[in-house]
Amino acid sequence: MKKLLRLAPLALAIAASSASAQSTEDTLANMQQQLNSMQQQLNAAKNDRVRFNGFFSTGVARASNDAGYTGITEKTNVADLSLLALQGTFDVTEKSQAVLQLVGRGADDWEPQVEWAYLSHRPTNNLQLRAGKMRIPFFMYSDSLEVGYAQPWARPPQSVYGPIAITSYVGADASYNFNFDNSSLTANVFTGFTDEDGTTGEVLLRNIGGVNLTWTDYVWTVRAVAATAEASIDATRLKALVPPTITVDSVLADGERGNFYGMGASYDDGSWQIISEVTRVEVDGKFADTDSAYLSIGHRFGSWMPYIGAGWTESMDDDERTGAFIPGAVPESILNYQRTEYSFGTRWDITPGVAIKADVTHVRGLEKGYANLNTAYMLSNNTESTNVYTLKLDSAF
Repeated sequence: MKKLLRLAPLALAIAASSASAQSTEDTLANMQQQLNSMQQQLNAAKNDRVRFNGFFSTGVARASNDAGYTGITEKTNVADLSLLALQGTFDVTEKSQAVLQLVGRGADDWEPQVEWAYLSHRPTNNLQLRAGKMRIPFFMYSDSLEVGYAQPWARPPQSVYGPIAITSYVGADASYNFNFDNSSLTANVFTGFTDEDGTTGEVLLRNIGGVNLTWTDYVWTVRAVAATAEASIDATRLKALVPPTITVDSVLADGERGNFYGMGASYDDGSWQIISEVTRVEVDGKFADTDSAYLSIGHRFGSWMPYIGAGWTESMDDDERTGAFIPGAVPESILNYQRTEYSFGTRWDITPGVAIKADVTHVRGLEKGYANLNTAYMLSNNTESTNVYTLKLDSAF
């Protein structure tokens, strides 16, 4: 009996310890459950405020010679057609968003570059304000310039999209949407600056100011744009072809006034797709003033859409380039150009978000000048035309 009395405190201690351990385990389990619930709520809120999408392109292209139309030569090219982009949209508030787009290109060893980085705010449903780095809104497909899946062609028509190599600017814009019974009109004003490496060399545009108007009834779309800027253009790529012992004035514009005008229209009733744009570029100085236009017609047969297209571009102020770019060797007329393009291709949407495109483009009229072409090859060859063959895979996700 005495022995039992001596063991009683030990038994009570063990029982209390067991109950305490069980109580602690229950508490920890409850805390873990609450933490999991809180984490799920945070993740749900995060998912609602952050959205990601992107696009991808790859393909092969080859030309019949080394004229260098869109950079394509007799050597099979894959890198110039390959890119991967990721875009994130972050809801700062119910009316404000931050947008960031990173693009890695095969031609740049897939090094990510910031193409879009801006903050947008909607004071009202019809008014949008943006500031940061954005696409410069010169063309109908400016916002989707590299989103191959959003375009019917293997590449945008170079007659219009080629002479203007700049794609982005840093600045601000404001858009207002006017809604009518069966249509809408969007007015956009923009301002800013850009400093990029263009097709001929370094391009600096300051004090950009412009306006574009877009009307649509969701079958027809009509667009007009006008812009002006102070342009500084240095033909550094052409200058690199000259021996360093030769002095060359490669400055084509130095703070000169530059103007851009464009008109575009499209028709898409679900079967037929017809697109056309006409543009004019005017820059004081030696940089070529150009007129450009294209017309594209496509027809959908289920998941297939064959298309044909024609484009034209020409420098209009050739009489301003009568001197020598390289004294005693190369005239300034090397900066002139006139080209006519004919394309035939097809698009096959193999699954939602993925399309394969095949395209053959014939380009002629290359003898007038060598702007935007492989200058070294053109100087040593009497080339009047080139053919470019393209097979491309585009995806959006």
